[in-house]
Amino acid sequence: MANLLGRSIVRSGSMRADQSEEFGIFLAHDELRESQGEMIVDGIAVLGAGGFLLASAPTGIGKTAAALAAALDASRKSLEPKVVMFLTGRQSQHRIVVDTVRRINENLDESNKIRLVDLIGQQGMCINEIKHEHRALFSRLCADKRGSRTCRPWLADSELIRPRILQDPLHVDELVSMCERRDDELPNGICPWKAARESASFADIVVCDYNHVFVEAVRDSSLSAMGLELGDMILVVDEAHNLPDRIRRGFERTITMKVIRDAITEIEEHKETKEEEGGTLDGEESDANDSELDRLRRTEAAMRRLMRGIPQWFAEIEGGLAGNIGEDQRVSMTDFIQRVSDILSEDVEKAVEPDALVRILQTIRVEIDHSDEEIEEETACMRLAILLQTCLQNRDSPAFALVHDKIGGEENRLTTHLLDPGVVSGDLLDMCSGAIMMSGTLTPPEMYRDILKIPLDRQSNSKEYTSHFLSERRPVLIAKDVTSRYQDRGEENTSRLRAHIHSILKQTPGHVAIFAPSYALLEQILIEDEDWIVKSRRMLQERPGASKEEMDRMVDNLHRLRREETPAILAGVLGGKLAEGVDYPGNILDAVICIGLPLPPPSSRQDALMSYYEELYGKQRAWRYASSQPAVNRLLQGMGRPIRKAADRALVVLLEKRLLQRGYKFCLPEGMHMVESVDSGRTERHAERFFRNNPDPAKHIE
Repeated sequence: MANLLGRSIVRSGSMRADQSEEFGIFLAHDELRESQGEMIVDGIAVLGAGGFLLASAPTGIGKTAAALAAALDASRKSLEPKVVMFLTGRQSQHRIVVDTVRRINENLDESNKIRLVDLIGQQGMCINEIKHEHRALFSRLCADKRGSRTCRPWLADSELIRPRILQDPLHVDELVSMCERRDDELPNGICPWKAARESASFADIVVCDYNHVFVEAVRDSSLSAMGLELGDMILVVDEAHNLPDRIRRGFERTITMKVIRDAITEIEEHKETKEEEGGTLDGEESDANDSELDRLRRTEAAMRRLMRGIPQWFAEIEGGLAGNIGEDQRVSMTDFIQRVSDILSEDVEKAVEPDALVRILQTIRVEIDHSDEEIEEETACMRLAILLQTCLQNRDSPAFALVHDKIGGEENRLTTHLLDPGVVSGDLLDMCSGAIMMSGTLTPPEMYRDILKIPLDRQSNSKEYTSHFLSERRPVLIAKDVTSRYQDRGEENTSRLRAHIHSILKQTPGHVAIFAPSYALLEQILIEDEDWIVKSRRMLQERPGASKEEMDRMVDNLHRLRREETPAILAGVLGGKLAEGVDYPGNILDAVICIGLPLPPPSSRQDALMSYYEELYGKQRAWRYASSQPAVNRLLQGMGRPIRKAADRALVVLLEKRLLQRGYKFCLPEGMHMVESVDSGRTERHAERFFRNNPDPAKHIE
């Protein structure tokens, strides 16, 4: 790509034939930025060899269009055309993909047009009256209605609407609106979720969540409904820095004694239902019902033995919590399963094997209480079954950990943790036809290659792309006199942190985002600050557990306040929804301040992860992979919030002197333009100069 340096790449009538072939025909833009063109060429090369591109690609280079251009080119050149699965955890990205494909189609003849299916969660696409129910309640109601065949939109024939879905790319809300319409052929409408899934195998691109590939329960049901197999796919994983934790969360389950108590209640309810049904059956059906009732009685008795025996085991191991820094402890999965097995076999005549208990728990069905505001998406029986099954299947694997702690110092809790997402992703990636994994913070891409276990026997390219506009439009200021390091906290450090914040607020004409490592630190440093410069601004504060709708309203409020010329503070936590999961279009943020480093707190889970990585990669890489790099990448995510387009401008301020130390500075991307600030006065002068030279936010959205 040396021939591309120093100029834009133009796709026009004057473009050389060899250039056209180099980039393929699936281009969304008339002009390609230098790094965008480089990424297309790299993607075409590696996917053509059935390999993997891990791209750390900053915001503004057009990585979505680049990934699609490369993936579509590889798909069409394959002996058997592949479906491009564009996987993303953000619904805002769905719209960007659809709009990009529409632009690609504008430049193609009819024979090459791209067919796309946009798919989100069931509730987000539902047209039934249950769509407004609580998320957990909806999930259970939807399953019941489909199982009992009482959902009329679900029963409608999706073939009646498939041609329109595939005719032109539709945003998911456009698809839902189309499926809601009633006519003679579809008097009850048609389930958009079903129609989308059943159209997927006819599409060139399917846009959906990571779960459809990387979570076993979702993958098994979803891909079969789509008529697809992993070998049929080229994957494009957006925001791929999130993928390891998404895979880990799929294996995280927690149980307490309350879960066991609730599971017993659910078994009783299920048993009573079967007893009532038994009075209406005869012959073989009656015999089968009696056999199931016998299994349920044995299961209930076994669960009551667990109810008595597990607290004794907790009492035996609680001593391990004494003096533990994280107030938790890792316990052996093997020991736990052995204790469960011993308890279940105490009554020889009513003994139940752990794997048999899991199978029975998975069959338990209970009526849904519509008035229960704390309903879970999974029944207690299912939660217990999944935790037991995870321990049974992985008790000898060092990649899993079982952790015991106490909620509020009172109630015992067990949690399963997957330490190594690669034990899941490695095999899945080996089955697919190739992948592009990309993010603005896939830093360093080699780390993600290791963690996700990219197949070693296939070609891969791990690469950091550059964006020259960032240093000019997004200077990064690092304060040398402040930190969030626990040992250095105190009134003097807090006073200096606040002084830096005040200096930025004084010089910034518009909205400022401020992110801290925790809600507690955010409260202490910012919310409790009584200075007039803080109190004079409108405060929009993230709350733990806030919904996507609440986040969207905050962004809407930022735009409203800009129109009213009322500057605001957007306050959140690093790694939280405001700092990672929300887009801020229209250059709505003028500056972002990141306080400290969001290092993982001490815990048995973190110790297990560090030990596991030390065995695989050695001490130096273990520290980077388990602690320092994830913390820096969360900073990078927060830093990137104000800049969503090439024309955007914003000042970035990092209040953490440790970032200048070799161990952390090494984790920052190469080429990042950083300016050191010795005190708040220097910070204020930098801010004044930046906004004097760049007074106005970007006026256009590309």
